[in-house]
Amino acid sequence: MKTCICDKCSTEIEMNVQEEVIDQDKDGKNITEQFFVCPECGQRYTIFISDQFMQQKIAARKRLKRMPKNYNPALDAALVKEMQKHFKKLKRKYGRE
Repeated sequence: MKTCICDKCSTEIEMNVQEEVIDQDKDGKNITEQFFVCPECGQRYTIFISDQFMQQKIAARKRLKRMPKNYNPALDAALVKEMQKHFKKLKRKYGRE
């Protein structure tokens, strides 16, 4: 299992990833957060927040990678950039900064 050092208490943490539904969108679809918690001080580290937008972008990247002859690195990079921007927005919205 991967480990890291807690920013808050400097304890070495095993990154035991958990997933939790944190909200629902206007269509009733779950918005989930993947995270791990420092067992020493309780600091929570958000890894990923997934909503419909993120699921669509993940699916688009998978489709893109399934076609190696037509793979477009610039398009993949653009998708990643969109996802990173949206992830920051979701982190702000749900107070996970």
